[in-house]
Amino acid sequence: MSAPAYLASDDSALLRRAIEGHSGQTCLEIGAGNGGNLIAFSGGYGLAVGTDLVRPEMNDWSGAGANYLLADLASCFRDETFDAVVFNPPYLRSEKVEDVAVDAGLEGEVPLAFLREALRVVKSTGFVLMLLSQDSPLERVREECARKAFRLTRTESTRMFFEELSVYKASAEAHPELGRA
Repeated sequence: MSAPAYLASDDSALLRRAIEGHSGQTCLEIGAGNGGNLIAFSGGYGLAVGTDLVRPEMNDWSGAGANYLLADLASCFRDETFDAVVFNPPYLRSEKVEDVAVDAGLEGEVPLAFLREALRVVKSTGFVLMLLSQDSPLERVREECARKAFRLTRTESTRMFFEELSVYKASAEAHPELGRA
């Protein structure tokens, strides 16, 4: 793949703030880009892993004790492996996916693919944090989460330039039908 890794920007900083305060045994960042969020994970998790289609240009994450794998989404992991899964997928609508770092597809196919993999590899007691734009197919995201009995809640949002970006958390612990607060 000839495309460079996605460089952290304001959207990555929003997701990084949402990560703060979380801890556990295992976490995964799908589409880790240059690994900036992996550094934030490594202090709170025994095993912090990032995946991406392209090799990172920086390696600050390795000094923080994180791991990085060249992989398509989470395809190299077994079901229900991680306590936490985080992703900042390409979210800009596009006729077709030409730039894998930013193009989401016309109907948000790319963020939905990230979500399906995240829900597959997260433990039923874990959670998924994802950054989405106002153009993301939120109803379809909710439906995917409900299939795993996860409820979707918005934790943070900010307006940047011409769009609103939000971090959503999907977890069973927030699902009222399961009797959890």
